Amino acid sequence: MTLGYTFFYLEANIVCIIIFAILLFKNIYSVDRQEKQLIFDKVLISSMLYFACDSAWALFMSDSVHVSRFYIDLVNLGNSVILSFMCYFWFLYVEVSQGAEYMNKHINRLYTMALSIFSSVIMLVMFIFFRRAVVDEYNNTTEIYYFIFLTAPLVYILAAAGASFVRASYKTNFAFRTQYIHSAVYPIGVSISGIIQTLFINAPLFCFGCTIMMVYTYIMSLDNMVSLDPLTNLNNRAQLKRYVSNDMRPPESGEKIIIFMIDLNKFKSINDNYGHVEGDKAIIRAAEAIRNVCSSERNRPFIARYGGDEFIIVAKMRDLEEAESLRSRIKKEMVTHNDRSGAVYELNASVGYSEYSGKIEDFQASISNADSALYDDKHNVSSGLSE
Repeated sequence: MTLGYTFFYLEANIVCIIIFAILLFKNIYSVDRQEKQLIFDKVLISSMLYFACDSAWALFMSDSVHVSRFYIDLVNLGNSVILSFMCYFWFLYVEVSQGAEYMNKHINRLYTMALSIFSSVIMLVMFIFFRRAVVDEYNNTTEIYYFIFLTAPLVYILAAAGASFVRASYKTNFAFRTQYIHSAVYPIGVSISGIIQTLFINAPLFCFGCTIMMVYTYIMSLDNMVSLDPLTNLNNRAQLKRYVSNDMRPPESGEKIIIFMIDLNKFKSINDNYGHVEGDKAIIRAAEAIRNVCSSERNRPFIARYGGDEFIIVAKMRDLEEAESLRSRIKKEMVTHNDRSGAVYELNASVGYSEYSGKIEDFQASISNADSALYDDKHNVSSGLSE
């Protein structure tokens, strides 16, 4: 590299490191930090370390700076190890964000980290005992180096992308499809920029690709915090208002808009007898049951957690018989899904619904009518008259 291009390369990396540092600072001091945010911190930190190491490599390989073989080997080894773990943390972030249950066990996280550890050990052994296989006499890295360098990162990225595409295809995940596709497409784009940089090594494309991905991911996470309920990952009350006010399309000819109100029966006794942690689990299972039923609907209904143990569905239907069918299936799925979970208590719901004109000034009246129907159903349940 010429001295002028070296400074351009360093400036690009430094700008990216500063952006990562700002995101990290904002993430650390955010309210109600979840586990996925802690993992995202590790992605940011490893990215900063990688580009710091890459900057040292660019400086050492310039025409004006001369260092010993040891330092050149150290930055090449550092680039490989840090990149491998950076991609592992990204894989872990995607899996945890998408609720992969196997990641709840610490041993499974160690198993998935094993590829990074193995790749790093192999690279270390190559530099200690077989240096000429990975670095030639002019201190340029070889094809063997790049094979080891890229294998683990590509495996992690392709595994995360593949799992995201598969989950996006599930009907039960229709509410998160955009998030899953984002998780799949952006790492592939960054990988392409990294491969191009490997072929045309003087271009800092990987740095720019990573920064774009991180900024976009951070913006998406902020958007989710604003629009999604953090416990259930359903839409929140604010998003419901935005949907009804701005995003809901008018019904087609022959369709009706139906507002459903859902409330869990005897939820207070679950909290009192089993604790609020178990109460949260009950709400999550209720949300999953509602989502499972709605995923098979002809028109995808809008689902929101209205507050506490209350949920709202806005659905377009042909007639009230279709609404009654959805109501019945939600109640049955609530019981079935809870039984499958092995919970020691019963979980069932009362459901009321009302027709909505589609005019914003009529929305609160429809909510009130659905709420009245819900309490009629709750009265029937307590009297033993409901199904």
